[in-house]
Amino acid sequence: MLNMKKNRISYNIVIPDNISNTQCANLETVMNLIKNESKLFKVGTLEINNVNESGLKKIDRLFQKKIIRGFKIFPGHDPIYPTDQRWYPIYRLCIKYNFPLIIHTGINFNNRKISKYNDPEHIVKIAKIFPKLNIIIAHYFWPKFDYCFAITNNIKNIYFDTSGLACPYIIKSSDGIRKIKDVLVKTVKRRANSLIFGSDWPIGSMKKHIDLINSLNITDGERNNIYYKNSIELFRLKNCL
Repeated sequence: MLNMKKNRISYNIVIPDNISNTQCANLETVMNLIKNESKLFKVGTLEINNVNESGLKKIDRLFQKKIIRGFKIFPGHDPIYPTDQRWYPIYRLCIKYNFPLIIHTGINFNNRKISKYNDPEHIVKIAKIFPKLNIIIAHYFWPKFDYCFAITNNIKNIYFDTSGLACPYIIKSSDGIRKIKDVLVKTVKRRANSLIFGSDWPIGSMKKHIDLINSLNITDGERNNIYYKNSIELFRLKNCL
């Protein structure tokens, strides 16, 4: 909350990991930590082995009560493709309650081959199978921004976030900030409602991601879309703010 106040951020969407680790809490921990924080919203996660009758009832209840306002999967972190049909009941719940699906994408330095699991070609397939499912591509399939931009052309239910894109190691490995700025501007100009703000805090700096958005050659209206208007629509927050 102090970091939000320092950066003049009024509301935040917290994304747990599907398993507890040293950098990110799981869904149960997040729900307990921020249950009384009216300015913090959250999305759901599950390990794929827990997408069973019990797990689906839990997610259905959390969606119905608007305790969570979306769902994230982690292909690459987990050796599982978005096209794995075990995920389909989750996708149908997202559609039922009109909440978005967030998909982790891109490489990591420990294992660059993991991006095969979250390649946008798989995400495009899901978007076509479930045309009423709004899908957010997290991290823009770093470092292959141009490929991600091209392959998602004319897919109206695919969106993107900026999480992690201002982190020094990403900027350095992506031929500098210019490449990131170029693809973000192209994304906004292609479809004004398709890009939302994200920082990947605490791994990423909120301020550096704000500076990135402020540096883009776009209109104030387009900037406001990124900062809050597009998120309000995607996560159905209009009556909560």
